[in-house]
Amino acid sequence: DSRVLKGVMVNKDIIHPKMRRKIKAPRVVLLDCTLEYKKGESQTNVEISNEGDWEALLKAEEDWIKATVEQILEVKPDIVITEKGISDLAQHFFVKAGVTALRRLRKTDNNRIARVT
Repeated sequence: DSRVLKGVMVNKDIIHPKMRRKIKAPRVVLLDCTLEYKKGESQTNVEISNEGDWEALLKAEEDWIKATVEQILEVKPDIVITEKGISDLAQHFFVKAGVTALRRLRKTDNNRIARVT
């Protein structure tokens, strides 16, 4: 069976099983950036001498991701689509907010979606 669709169809799955698959008239946020903590540009070594330093490093990563996701959630999207990756922590925040997310979409697909939304 064939059918003509109004809009754009992409072959991607949601990133978490608890995210919604069907959304009527969604509010879409398109991103071309990553929602993962920025690692060093080159081979970066970090020396951790005690457990407190490790916890501080993890806390900084968590705070950055949480702040970034909160900025996205301020516009009340139903779907977030990015060309890059989404961390597990960002996925958690999106699921908690009831937002569906797609990652690693091609630039051309992102541009097509932008034209029809």
